[in-house]
Amino acid sequence: MTQYFNFIHKYRKRSLQSGMSLVELLVGILIGLVATLAISNLFSGFEARKRTITSGSDAQSTGVLAMFYMKRDAQNAGYGLPLNNSSDPSPLLCPINTSINQGGVIINLSPVVIVDGGAGSDILRIRYGNPSAGGASLRATGTITSPTLDGALIGCRENDIVLYRQTNSNPNCSLGRLQRLNPDRVINTLSELNTTPTASPVSDLNGSEWVRFSCLGAWNQYEYAVNAAFELTRTGGVEGGNPFPDSTIVPIVSDIVSLQAQYGVTNTIDPTFAAANSSAVIPFSAANYLNRVDQWVDATGVYGPSIELLDRNRIRAIRIAVVARDGNLQKSDVSQPCNGAATGLARVCIWQADNTPANVDLSSVPNWQRYRYRVFEATVPLRNIIWNRDAL
Repeated sequence: MTQYFNFIHKYRKRSLQSGMSLVELLVGILIGLVATLAISNLFSGFEARKRTITSGSDAQSTGVLAMFYMKRDAQNAGYGLPLNNSSDPSPLLCPINTSINQGGVIINLSPVVIVDGGAGSDILRIRYGNPSAGGASLRATGTITSPTLDGALIGCRENDIVLYRQTNSNPNCSLGRLQRLNPDRVINTLSELNTTPTASPVSDLNGSEWVRFSCLGAWNQYEYAVNAAFELTRTGGVEGGNPFPDSTIVPIVSDIVSLQAQYGVTNTIDPTFAAANSSAVIPFSAANYLNRVDQWVDATGVYGPSIELLDRNRIRAIRIAVVARDGNLQKSDVSQPCNGAATGLARVCIWQADNTPANVDLSSVPNWQRYRYRVFEATVPLRNIIWNRDAL
């Protein structure tokens, strides 16, 4: 009997044991799904922030590098042009078409030229020399092709570009190439004189007016532009090689979608000069304007391709803006024009310090609003051409 009751007890105990019910199974699956979704969203958020930070870092790097290259050249603009004093007029008083045929390429004395790109990117051209004498000049007499100089010819080398300037209020000017030097540093031969004649080329070194002779070194031109692949390119002459624009166009920075530039001009006449010359006509050299920037202008109208000497010589600085793209296409729009009003979208503006920042046209960039951008700006005083003024 005892065995019987033990058997019944074990049987009943086994019958009271049960497995997981369907409801419990569904609840467990639901909890697992919620946890999986939460973890996935967490990782997705981290990844999105990582992409944003990484892409922002890329845009930062490319923009800084692009600005470094252009600022470096712009700060050298005009280097090598002779310095000004009371008896030695500025080379920027020369006729604006004073030019040299350098290896088949016509290059003039304008230190900075902006080519307006309309709705697209602008082009920035910068010119400077590399003479070791840094703008020194000597009086020249004799014949123009083999002049005699008052002093030792220091800092000039064969194949350097040379500048003749006649010392009067409306100077005649010529450019040429120092083809040969004698062992005693006396000029043997000058070539390419007046290949592109100016309005008033120098023709006589023995006249009543002094003629000054200066070496500009390798007077080359460097050009910055944005190509169809959204790369900032630099083209420039290399000493001893082909000058611009025969040199190879070199892409230097990627994901640059726009380059914009403006001239900073002075409109203020020196009050001391104005008081002493109330009835005088302001000289075309702009020598009596203050060294300050009163207005920023595009390279259009009077500051376009047909710019005159007066307006060119009132340029005191340039400012540059580059727009760098992050390179990662987003799933939806993240950017808008500067005058856009959409909530949550970043505005792309240039000249951000102005009272009214400007739009930059990025319509040539496919799906442009689905990229993030960073704008970099720099103002560069043209410190090598301040000699526009008589009194420094």
